[in-house]
Amino acid sequence: MFRKGCSANYPSDGALSGTLDGGNAANAAASGAAPGTVRVGYARCSTDEQDVVQTEQLLGLGVPADRIYIDRGFSGTTRRNRGGLDQALAAVWPASVFTVTKFDRFARNMAEANQILTDLSDRGVLFGLGGSVYDWNDPFGRLFLQTLAMVAEFEANLRTREGMALAKKNGKLKGKQPKLPAPARRSIRRRYAEGEVSLADLATEYSVGRSTIHRIIHGPPAEPR
Repeated sequence: MFRKGCSANYPSDGALSGTLDGGNAANAAASGAAPGTVRVGYARCSTDEQDVVQTEQLLGLGVPADRIYIDRGFSGTTRRNRGGLDQALAAVWPASVFTVTKFDRFARNMAEANQILTDLSDRGVLFGLGGSVYDWNDPFGRLFLQTLAMVAEFEANLRTREGMALAKKNGKLKGKQPKLPAPARRSIRRRYAEGEVSLADLATEYSVGRSTIHRIIHGPPAEPR
């Protein structure tokens, strides 16, 4: 599966290696793929407007065009509904290299990164980050990749908070809204007070939980509009 339309920044080999002992631990744990090793590539693109940089980089790393799998339009932090990633993970085999150009292209939280890398390792698959290849069973390699996962999750959470702050500033984030409009809440309070219906009947009528009706009845009156 070879589809165009992606872009991403390509990191230099050993990125963040300075966080490890002497700045050389990550490089010591990484190496190029052995001759004849087949790579399977994965790319994740946030928008359709991105160019083919990721794809070109994967090709440059020796990934065959028919072994590049792409997810478009995904910017979230989980692997939910990422068919391209599922296909890429299914396409690898022992001694092959699952390859990405940047760590957060395939995982943006530590739990999923750990799960995927452990699964790949159990299947005898190596992890390729740019031109370097890492073995999850190697202590230094694992430490380096866990550090990248931690940074990816931190950056994703930071962007989420910044986005929410901007939306709130622009009036697009107003907090949790009531499940029922004000007229409906006033009607519920009146009918219940007059003994027309029971709390259970109101919950069924409005397709909400009894706790919602209870809060409406016993909470502050709805403001008229």
